[in-house]
Amino acid sequence: MRRYRLLINKELFQQLIELERAAKSQQPGGLRHRELRALRLGLRALANGEEERYNGKRLGFMTHDLSDCAEIKLPVVAESRHNRELGPSHRLVYREFEPVDGGLPYREVVSFEPRGDDRPFDVAASRLGRNAGVRRQTVYATTATSRAAPIRQPLPPDLRQALSTAFAGVPPSGSAAAPRPPTMHRHIGPRRGAPPNREL
Repeated sequence: MRRYRLLINKELFQQLIELERAAKSQQPGGLRHRELRALRLGLRALANGEEERYNGKRLGFMTHDLSDCAEIKLPVVAESRHNRELGPSHRLVYREFEPVDGGLPYREVVSFEPRGDDRPFDVAASRLGRNAGVRRQTVYATTATSRAAPIRQPLPPDLRQALSTAFAGVPPSGSAAAPRPPTMHRHIGPRRGAPPNREL
């Protein structure tokens, strides 16, 4: 099984916190409770390299160029049209990067949204600063682990800087306390068999 370190976009991290807060005020089975469960399930799947179990697929150039991204499909609410099931209602969009420290590769989780009106892709494009109709010139593939996963790329300078700032001064010990993650992203380490926890 492939394993990955997750980086969560700051807006998505805030969304996760808000879902946790809203879910506490609902009975189990409420919409926010189901969204939170699906998001946690998706994060765990990405950390454990299980994107194929969730109909993962690589994205391309639609309204925005998301050719460095992929999605997985997560069920939250049942949807149908003309007595036909429409499948999972939500999408989790992410991209993948080579490690710079010899450790596990990174996956940056960008958006979690209901699929209607291409919302997951529009939100991801906005968070990644992608303009409509503009094709990117900087997709440099290094590895493709599967057709369901994004093409792995070198870690971009902004994420490299954020990670080096977050982990500066931390002794190289397995027992070292986890440092506070960068303000730009939150890091979640994969934990098998349990919902992902924020390492703060």
